[in-house]
Amino acid sequence: MAGGILLIEWLLPTLLFIVPTWVILRKAGFPPALSLLLIVPFLGWLGLTIVLAFVEWPALKRRTHADLAATFE
Repeated sequence: MAGGILLIEWLLPTLLFIVPTWVILRKAGFPPALSLLLIVPFLGWLGLTIVLAFVEWPALKRRTHADLAATFE
């Protein structure tokens, strides 16, 4: 019985983070399925953080320099 409760305590917060991460990744131009990495307890968060922090975002590659400059006006 305790194993089932622990599974629910782990699965529910994980699912609550997967949905917003799916949207963020889609808007950044990455495959949204990368959000499923969050199912892996520590390595998923670490891998996803590294990807978002250090890889150039495909959505930014599609924007022109003028579009980016207008953002800061």
